[in-house]
Amino acid sequence: MSADFPFWTEEKLRIQDTDLNGHVNNASIAALCEAGRGEIISAVAGDVPVRVLAAALRRVTIDYLAEVHYPGKIRIGSAIAKVGTTSITIAQSLFLGELCFAKAESVIVFMDRVTRRPAPMPEAWREAYGRLRLVETETLG
Repeated sequence: MSADFPFWTEEKLRIQDTDLNGHVNNASIAALCEAGRGEIISAVAGDVPVRVLAAALRRVTIDYLAEVHYPGKIRIGSAIAKVGTTSITIAQSLFLGELCFAKAESVIVFMDRVTRRPAPMPEAWREAYGRLRLVETETLG
């Protein structure tokens, strides 16, 4: 349900998001997920140039639930499903109106900018990401 998400991003569909079948293609849906991930990460860690740690996508899974078509405005609900020592797991649902057409789960690993190895998040980040958790864990179920 959309009420489960504490963080929202809105994106406008573009003609180039469609494929030969006339629906929004899987690569565009992945890019919509990326837009939401980037915003929820930056809300806590700050903009990329000033972040203490770098962030890298380790894993992403996307469930495609329904077709959507151009035009439209997409709402991307994002929440933190898990906070680890060096990583976070982000749960997302994508909506066109009331239709939830895709769900995603992504693991982001934070890294030392010099060594490029996983590094522990500052405690302030861990606490802030913890406040962005899902209201109900059944959202991805």
